[in-house]
Amino acid sequence: MQSNIKLIEEYASLFFTIDEISMILNINPQELRREIKANKTDAAKAYYRGKLKTQIELRKQTLEFAKKGSPQAETAMTDFLKKQNLSENT
Repeated sequence: MQSNIKLIEEYASLFFTIDEISMILNINPQELRREIKANKTDAAKAYYRGKLKTQIELRKQTLEFAKKGSPQAETAMTDFLKKQNLSENT
């Protein structure tokens, strides 16, 4: 699995599911799912890093749309801010 770490990150950044990533990489889906749930393995870190990298891009784009007056983007950014504020108080 170690040799697939970069690919796990790349595919997660494209929002492929764990089953899809497993199929592409020809690895056991239950094993990959266990590693991701463990949350401390290199595979888990790569998976979440990949997802978060794309989410960063999407949020930047959403922020730009909000600044230009998109009501949907403004709502999304407000929701992100509420979620961030909640995480600071838990």
